[in-house]
Amino acid sequence: MLVIVGMLSLNWSCQSVLEETPVSLATADGYYATPKGIEDGLKAAYSNLRGLATQEFMFMTEIGTDIFTNGFGGVTNAPEINDYSPNLLGINGMITSVWNNLYVGINQANTIVSRVNEVEGLNETQRARIAGEARFLRALYYFHLVQQYGDVHFSLEETIGVETTANRTPAATIYQEGIVPDLQFAVNNLPNTTGEYGRATKPAAEALMARVQLTLGNWAEAESHAAKVINQYGYQLVKPYGALWDIDNQVNSEVIWAVQFTNNPVTNGNGNRTHQLFVYAYQNNPTLDRNVRDGVSHNRLMTTNYLLNLFDPAKDERYEGSFQTVWYATKPGRINGHNVAVGDTAIHIVLHPVADDVQRAAKYWLIDYNNTWVGQATDLEIGGRLRRQWPTLRKHLDPSRPDAQTLFGTRDLVMIRLGEMYLIAAEAAWRQNKGTVAADYINVLRTRAAKAGQEADMLVTAEEIDLEFILDERARELMGEMHRWYDLKRTGKLLERVKSYNLDAAPNIKEMHLVRPIPQTQIDRVSNPGEFTQNPGY
Repeated sequence: MLVIVGMLSLNWSCQSVLEETPVSLATADGYYATPKGIEDGLKAAYSNLRGLATQEFMFMTEIGTDIFTNGFGGVTNAPEINDYSPNLLGINGMITSVWNNLYVGINQANTIVSRVNEVEGLNETQRARIAGEARFLRALYYFHLVQQYGDVHFSLEETIGVETTANRTPAATIYQEGIVPDLQFAVNNLPNTTGEYGRATKPAAEALMARVQLTLGNWAEAESHAAKVINQYGYQLVKPYGALWDIDNQVNSEVIWAVQFTNNPVTNGNGNRTHQLFVYAYQNNPTLDRNVRDGVSHNRLMTTNYLLNLFDPAKDERYEGSFQTVWYATKPGRINGHNVAVGDTAIHIVLHPVADDVQRAAKYWLIDYNNTWVGQATDLEIGGRLRRQWPTLRKHLDPSRPDAQTLFGTRDLVMIRLGEMYLIAAEAAWRQNKGTVAADYINVLRTRAAKAGQEADMLVTAEEIDLEFILDERARELMGEMHRWYDLKRTGKLLERVKSYNLDAAPNIKEMHLVRPIPQTQIDRVSNPGEFTQNPGY
């Protein structure tokens, strides 16, 4: 298989700033043979993680589910990812981009694992730590590959030169021989903490192992690993929930591991692009310009009615903590015959119906909710006729950008946090018929999420917990964090829930869509096409 190897030196900082120095002219044999060279090569394996902070990867993990569908921008940018239309083929650019990025990361990790034991000047602890970080990254890259594409090419050896043959290794084999052993090695050899924020650690490996074991249906192992992360490493839930997404609070007690970005435009690559994907087209309001505070409104991923219906905003802080529902005027203008000054309310979205005459008399756009599917709604309802209005998901907004037009975001991308561990432990316990234990884990999260005075009403009993409740709770807690497509797939609920709650995708989704098509460029390049075939149905 043809893989392009990138070589980049990235200097990690305990201040969460990633500084990079290109060293691409160095030869692997010479440069990687030194302690500094192998460390730089390891940092290059991290650099591909930034490819996960993209429209492509967010589309392939959140849209086309029960909780997100296409906004106006999604309809005009690869609508087939959400709709599962006949145009969802191996020639799709998003499908290809994610595949290529993951394999480049894998080969870089393979390179480090293959070479680290030959480097002179390292002690055994250093060798084990470097190999542990590389194997953690390799496990993560392979996990996403098998989840997205099913049986894929599998190699634990460095690719040198051009390889024209590829294998289709069963996903179960990749888990058994690659992902799980890599993570176990990382758990055994990585330190609990590191002074260089952003490196993989033992708890990060333990947390990823919990996610993997839940995916494999190994309930006891999943619960055990998640419980260790909860109890043994000092992580704590951030309160209130909305503070998790404060741009000035990115390094906090709940984040177990995050992908780092920098404010240096030379080394930030394309930056974190997720900030533009969930934003409502607020600038259509006569008193609003596109601005840094409210984000770049590319209207890609829109909330479904099902997601909005999951919340009781009077009790659950996660609605207000996750969504922006009020916009303030950035320029003077008139709305409904009223003068609006800078700083006045320009838009307010509410999660209930409002009488038409009240909406027409308001001094701002008062957008209500009538549980009407997008396209069938009026211009003053969530969704509207043109898929341009919904509560903006705050989790990825980046007000640190220097101006309103800049797309190169610098917000870190949270990959693993403590809230997920409580949900993994709860589901794994429930699967083992330990309903009370499951309720205890979930109630920790629901207590954190409760509005003041609503704590008792937010608690659930063991009898209330089933798979549907677990999936709903994961949506309330983790929406927009690149879990949903995987959650529905691993629980066998993707087709059922999409058909019920995503009316754009319902007519088209089939069993074949449980995996993505293999990129056509990959199939065209192999010399053994009879063995390396396309996924069925594509």
